[in-house]
Amino acid sequence: MPEFSDEGIVRFRALLGALLVWQAAIVPALADPMTIEFSWRGAQGCVTLFPNPEIRFRNVPSDAKLVVLTLTQGNRELGGQEVPMPVNGVLPPASIRTYAPCGPAVYQFTAVAKSNTGKILAEARQARFYPSDDLVPEKPSQSSDK
Repeated sequence: MPEFSDEGIVRFRALLGALLVWQAAIVPALADPMTIEFSWRGAQGCVTLFPNPEIRFRNVPSDAKLVVLTLTQGNRELGGQEVPMPVNGVLPPASIRTYAPCGPAVYQFTAVAKSNTGKILAEARQARFYPSDDLVPEKPSQSSDK
């Protein structure tokens, strides 16, 4: 069995410690991103204060305590609210109020998960056509290799 010098053991421990720190830093970055899902089925649009449909959150950061939800149509913001992040990942219908949807168009909910100190932890979006409820295809990421 080979013998190791004290210096070799110290170097090994330092290397192992650096590897563990690197792993702790990289693993959260590799986690699945937060997502949201909703449906317009059953939504009664064209009302002044529109109650949200059920919104489901997935892969929410464990320290997320609040969520800011906004509804947009193109560049128009139609309102939103900050509410407690549901522990079960499901925001019930009528938890927030916004304007619209009304006319046929693409509407998007954006969710920003925040810690109890207000630090932004994650962001997710989902866009759907109203009233058909079809998902809007995601835009391909832009490449800078032109």
